[in-house]
Amino acid sequence: MAFLSGLHGRKLNITMSVLAALVFMMQGFDQALVNGLLTLDTWVKTFPGIDTVNTTGAVKEHNSKIQGLAVGIFEIGCAFGAVTLGFLGNRLGRRKNIFIGTCITGVGIILQASAFSLAQLIVARFINGFGIGGITATVPMWVSECTRASERGRFVMLQGWFAIGGLVLVLWIEFGLYYVKTSSVNFRFPIAFQGVFALVIASGVFFMPESPRWLVSRAEDVSERGGDGAVYLEKARQTLARLIGGATTPQDASVADELAVMRHTLVAERQAHDSPSPFALTHNRHLHRTMLAVAINMFAQMSGVSVVTFYSTTIFEQDLGFSGSVSRAVTGCLETWQFVAAGLSVLLIDRFGRRPLLLLAATGMCISQFCLAGLSSDLTNKSVGSASVFFFFFALFFFPIGYFMVPFMYAAEIAPLRTRAAVAGLATATNWLFSFAVAEITPVAFASIGWKYYLVYGCIDAVAIVVIYTLYPETKGRTLEDLDEIFVQTKSIWETVKIAQEMPIGDVVTMSKMAEGQAKQEPVQHVEQVV
Repeated sequence: MAFLSGLHGRKLNITMSVLAALVFMMQGFDQALVNGLLTLDTWVKTFPGIDTVNTTGAVKEHNSKIQGLAVGIFEIGCAFGAVTLGFLGNRLGRRKNIFIGTCITGVGIILQASAFSLAQLIVARFINGFGIGGITATVPMWVSECTRASERGRFVMLQGWFAIGGLVLVLWIEFGLYYVKTSSVNFRFPIAFQGVFALVIASGVFFMPESPRWLVSRAEDVSERGGDGAVYLEKARQTLARLIGGATTPQDASVADELAVMRHTLVAERQAHDSPSPFALTHNRHLHRTMLAVAINMFAQMSGVSVVTFYSTTIFEQDLGFSGSVSRAVTGCLETWQFVAAGLSVLLIDRFGRRPLLLLAATGMCISQFCLAGLSSDLTNKSVGSASVFFFFFALFFFPIGYFMVPFMYAAEIAPLRTRAAVAGLATATNWLFSFAVAEITPVAFASIGWKYYLVYGCIDAVAIVVIYTLYPETKGRTLEDLDEIFVQTKSIWETVKIAQEMPIGDVVTMSKMAEGQAKQEPVQHVEQVV
């Protein structure tokens, strides 16, 4: 992979984004992995403690709880990994975080693929999740900090497209191996296959550039402690020149301008003596921004999508009476459909912006959950029950357009540089924790309240529509410095959307140049930045 070190400009940005997208492809593969395994005879025989196919009554109820734990422990691991590596992000850098998380994931894959006991399976899924959580918290932030404002959305949404590609890939692999009836290879091979992704990611990440923003932040930290921060600033210059590409050199004025913009907001925050805590009440509104990042990830998971992605095969087979092969085929079609919708989101994100897609996703999920509740209320009517399949497809069209990847990206965009790694970790951990909650609760909830379970998510989606419209500012086309300025000017949570609508794009560029003494008599031309 040595040729990767010679890439620059757009080719470098595309390659970096594809490598980052492989992280989410591995995540999507692993998240949907268990869905098609739960009813396999070989799986049930290997892990009888989570058998809900051949059990009834109290035994089935008990096993459903253990099954929820075995499925959902992956999300718990992801949450711990996101927080742990998130808070280490400013110390280690983005690339080291990704490498460490990938290595931990590799250990989890090996343990999970070789499991012969339920205890080993649960521990392995936790370790696997720990690594996945750490890298999924880091990658959107890394790409956001390295790409141009006009292209940031597309490059980050590419990760979501690949993630759903991972979902599709694992489900069709499992569909093919479903016909291998008597060998445990039908569940061990899919588990082991994701190791290919881990190997590629770990091998290639250090050929990619470090975030220039992290390098600038590191330079300021080292200088504050009396060290030589100039080393990191020089690395930032070289990285920026490589990302811009063409004939750009580290000494060019365009590189100096971008460094000035990056340093302006960071220096201003330090001079204001703001706390570096993501929960602090500062002039840069750390707490406000952290809560927005956390809440949007909570709403995404509480839309009810995990009911579909985790348990669709079980619902089709046990509730709707489909055969095992038909259930897996329909689930594979569902994820293929979601893959198409996710590809559409890549095209829409920088054209329409984050707010419209978030609102569209929340509205679509709200409609689908209420319709699923109505159609599932009388499963004795097989025609009506089968019609509910349409709203599984309906849900998996709207969810990936605005709820799959946008919350991860949005958290990285609105967080200030000093707390970005921590906020991204907290937001990602929230996503995983609520995904775990849904995975853990769903088997018990369906057993207890049946179709009414869908109503819970419909109501949450309705609340999300109001909250997003009222409190979430648009970030499309803005540099990360522009977004800092929006929150600096905000005096209450109710003003942010209006300020974002009224504030011209690029104002902070002029401010930073004036602060650096670079303003000229003629009007300052806005140079599109790498971030």
